Amino acid sequence: MRIAVCSKILQEYDISEAVSIAADIGYEGMEIFGVEKHLPADVSEKKVRTLAGQLRNVGMECVTLCTYVGMFAQKSDDECLREVEKFRRYLDIAQELECDMIRVQPGGPPQPSAAREDHWERAAHYLRECCDLALTPDLGVAMENNFGLSATCDATLDLVARVDRPNLGINYDPGNLYRMDRYYGHEAIARFGELVWNVQVKDCYRDDREDDYKLLLGEGEVDYASIFSALDAAEYDGHVSAESHKDPTAEFTAVDIARHEYEAIRSLIESI
Repeated sequence: MRIAVCSKILQEYDISEAVSIAADIGYEGMEIFGVEKHLPADVSEKKVRTLAGQLRNVGMECVTLCTYVGMFAQKSDDECLREVEKFRRYLDIAQELECDMIRVQPGGPPQPSAAREDHWERAAHYLRECCDLALTPDLGVAMENNFGLSATCDATLDLVARVDRPNLGINYDPGNLYRMDRYYGHEAIARFGELVWNVQVKDCYRDDREDDYKLLLGEGEVDYASIFSALDAAEYDGHVSAESHKDPTAEFTAVDIARHEYEAIRSLIESI
């Protein structure tokens, strides 16, 4: 397993600064988020080329483009088509950055059980559109476990089956699953199998406290020791990406958060 960082942790910095900071800490890869300072869909070609060169120079991989494209389930066709156009732009960006995976979000009510059949069909239809566009450049579409139609194991696997495309995989997020599903750890890993293309790591609580996500790794309730053991048993050899939602302060900065998460993940890997 290799350790990556979600650029969102360092979103107060320009992407070039974020890459330098992450490389200095020891991260081997970065999930680059579609936030304003990092990789919005309308980012200039010059900035993308510069970023590609910087990643090569520091020896870091672009693990995935964590876009905010999608949320198809409850949008109109016109809105969905605009999202697909954004996805086309990210296909070009991914190839420039030598990145083989783009995150797309299905959307839907927070609880999958509240979704209507047309929500499922609309999300599946437009996810198929994205997958088909990504086939020729041989890129993957990653669907994250998050609020909506991919919030639980059953719902995620249902949607994967509905889309029925070989280049649709799962951005496994056990923290998000912990909030929504009793099966979030080794059971989820066993059921997802080879669909797990990337892993995001953040700690949280199960309740709805205001700070339920704003934690450092080790401060919450998610059993990451058993999760890392299960990933190892499943011979997962991809990236594990730090995604703490801890708010930085003057005393404990975003760089401190990134450094803490790196050390915590490395300790989990070494303890397997």
